[in-house]
Amino acid sequence: MSLIKFPLDEIVGNGIVRESEFRTKLNTFDLEPYRDAAVLIPWLHKQEVPLWVYMMTVAKLTPIAAVLSFGEPCSPVTLSQRTRINHANPSK
Repeated sequence: MSLIKFPLDEIVGNGIVRESEFRTKLNTFDLEPYRDAAVLIPWLHKQEVPLWVYMMTVAKLTPIAAVLSFGEPCSPVTLSQRTRINHANPSK
């Protein structure tokens, strides 16, 4: 399963990040393409981004994405992963 990069840089924009503006953009962003997918929340290197930006993004994507990772595409850190169903032995 390949990772789909979440466009956090587009939501954050350039400049100072304001919580109310970010929250509005995140809440109105179409998350349907990320449903049941492996999603990467990228680390933004080019500007200082408050930690709460990442936390809010994780909270929004966790119930939607099958796998949620953070960092770089070459070495992502898995934050959450839904439990897989073993169809050969459903009791596990």
